[in-house]
Amino acid sequence: MAHHALVAYERPDGRYDVHTSRLGGLDCRLARTISPSDPYAGGDVDPTPNVVARPFEHVLTMVDPVRHEAVYRVGVEYDVETYLPLWFGLAHYFDTCSAENDDRGLLVAVDGPDEAAELRQWFRAAKGVLATGIEAGTLGVAEAHTILDRAVREWASEVYEPRGLGGDGTESWRTDEQ
Repeated sequence: MAHHALVAYERPDGRYDVHTSRLGGLDCRLARTISPSDPYAGGDVDPTPNVVARPFEHVLTMVDPVRHEAVYRVGVEYDVETYLPLWFGLAHYFDTCSAENDDRGLLVAVDGPDEAAELRQWFRAAKGVLATGIEAGTLGVAEAHTILDRAVREWASEVYEPRGLGGDGTESWRTDEQ
């Protein structure tokens, strides 16, 4: 099973080259293993960029909260910022639940692998509780999404959210730093 991640390396001009990793999203270990002496983390990051010289805002349009488990922003000095895409999808908990709006999510900055693990555990538990409420008929999917959104924003200090589809069909994101 793949644990996809995007890795955006800052260029001297402030734009980013975007690389992929098949396993870098599992435990956010790339935050610890990317370094000046090993920029591609022992081969965990594909050394060939998929996208070249884009502003970070454009990098965010590549994030798919269903597919990606982590996003890394690597500065020119190899300081690494870690972000978790949190997918709000609940349909997989049920046989008959509608998948409408099941692509919703947020992108949250975390302070490395330990905080990422803590956030993932909390988020999975929150989704499980909300799924129980939906299954019991006391909560609707839209209401569950609203609760998740509010709870994530209370938990995190830096949040990016989808703004909707741009003219080219890609999703754009906006920051919501608290």
